[in-house]
Amino acid sequence: MPTAECRCNACGHTFAHLTFKGDDTPPVCPRCKGRDIRMTTGQEGFMAGSGLGSHIVGVPKGPS
Repeated sequence: MPTAECRCNACGHTFAHLTFKGDDTPPVCPRCKGRDIRMTTGQEGFMAGSGLGSHIVGVPKGPS
């Protein structure tokens, strides 16, 4: 899932925020519940987990 790095201007806590296409909900600080958040631009990451793709084994490759 796409993530953005955020920093709370009230308490200084830095955290990752999941971003979804079309979702304009502003992030909330998990520490102080503040809404004065600065999102760093251009440093979006991608949060990976053990989803379906990590469990698929033995899938044949395409034509060689």
